[in-house]
Amino acid sequence: MNQECKVGILGVGHALPKNVLTNKQLEDIVDTSDEWIRQRTGIEERRIMSDDESLLGLAVDAAKEAIESSGVDPKLISHIRVGVNTHLRFPSLASLVQRELDIPDASASDVSAGCSAFVFGFEEAYNYLVVQKIYHKRDTYSLVIGADALSKVTDWSERQTCILFGDGAGAVVLGPVDSGEILATFTRTQGKYADLLYLDKFLSSSLEDSNQMKMKTREGIVYPYLKMEGRKVFAVAVKSLMHDVRAVIDRYNISAPEPISLDDIDYVIPHQANLRIVSAVQAGLKLEDSQVYRAGVVKYGNTSAASIPIGYVEELGKRPGTLQVDVAFGSGFASGAILRREAE
Repeated sequence: MNQECKVGILGVGHALPKNVLTNKQLEDIVDTSDEWIRQRTGIEERRIMSDDESLLGLAVDAAKEAIESSGVDPKLISHIRVGVNTHLRFPSLASLVQRELDIPDASASDVSAGCSAFVFGFEEAYNYLVVQKIYHKRDTYSLVIGADALSKVTDWSERQTCILFGDGAGAVVLGPVDSGEILATFTRTQGKYADLLYLDKFLSSSLEDSNQMKMKTREGIVYPYLKMEGRKVFAVAVKSLMHDVRAVIDRYNISAPEPISLDDIDYVIPHQANLRIVSAVQAGLKLEDSQVYRAGVVKYGNTSAASIPIGYVEELGKRPGTLQVDVAFGSGFASGAILRREAE
């Protein structure tokens, strides 16, 4: 962290679909049971978008809540990043959010990094704000959103995956702060694990005749479904999450006035993939139940890029002055962590 420039979270917001899908309801959709789902994942229910809801609508609603809670004039926001993996179209979701919020001339783009896309977008926003302040003497603000609708790319006949995912969006406004600053960020990608969690090809039609540029019929397009090798993902995910918590601490300690250790971390908000992964990371880091956010996955399932900012809405402000780490992993295998101090 540069002592000349403190950047932190000024406001948070989230948006969730109205429709609640319980484990009991899933028993009528696929061969499963409430007991089996709870034992394997800890999930009790999740939110699923209905026909009158959209990913854009959720992202905009989360952003509006974050902006309102920050007290920042949206016209002062010059940077928008949306961590998203299920916006299978262009222009970017970020540009549509910018339009709906009527924020002129901001740099707006999407970030695709699996379930860790919010952390990647957050890191980019943090770096942007630090550069603007230190090199251009400019105080400005960034809006970072995590939003996904994995229900749209889930095979609801595949019980290993359909029990896991829910839809939602979360958002933060970042800017100059007096306290509650971001201390360090860390991201990485391990492409060698890319085939453990992926989305089937979206466009299966190809050219029938490259001279005449004639397309094959599109009637046979296979709708894209996510595929996951659960056991292998579990092992890599747990190892990655624990590594990144330590790595972001090490990153901070490179130039810290007073180095810290894992023992100094008061609270962790991990990506809410499933409760078994969260519990394994907690045990590996030797953390108490009171030090780990676990409620998100129980109530909302795996909301992908939205899970950490949704957790912010429920947890931020409860532990003034404490050191906290947010950590996520996702397809790619992309993962990362944020080290920050809660505002006094």
